Amino acid sequence: MRNDIPWTKSPQFEPDDLDLEILTLLSEDGSVGYTELAKRMGVDKRTVAKHADAMKKKGVLKITAEIDWAVLGIGAHAFVGTQTEVGEAKERLYEFIRREPRVVEAYSTVGSDEYFFVVLEEDLQGLREDVLRSLEPLTANLTTAIVSTRIKQRGYGGFIEFIRNRRKASKVATRSNH
Repeated sequence: MRNDIPWTKSPQFEPDDLDLEILTLLSEDGSVGYTELAKRMGVDKRTVAKHADAMKKKGVLKITAEIDWAVLGIGAHAFVGTQTEVGEAKERLYEFIRREPRVVEAYSTVGSDEYFFVVLEEDLQGLREDVLRSLEPLTANLTTAIVSTRIKQRGYGGFIEFIRNRRKASKVATRSNH
């Protein structure tokens, strides 16, 4: 399994202000094209394309569609945490994760649960009978949390602004120390 969550503070890519602006605008609307981005930013389309393509190449920027599954009748959205034994049990769990299409995200974690999954299913009965029941023999201390209401949409604009401000403060501190 690919580990795409870095545990180091040294970045693999240092975004400049233009990169951060592109990320902000795309986080608000991932379908906007380079022409529209350039217009909103007041820069040339080639400049936007160069920066966006560099971020794609480095793996910083990944354009995907966000799907509202509830509109399609997928009513059970669950967060599942668990633990397992090392060895064969762990391998059986990994195999289940790889082959089960309703497990749409899976993470190895540090904390009270060793593993964390996001599971989608049409209804709670299907979630319980078809997914969780299959997980039970592979795990220990299986916990679930069923989403009832989303209280905040995924949005990275505020976090990008936080990064921008923290970097500005760091630059000011570095200059004042010299």
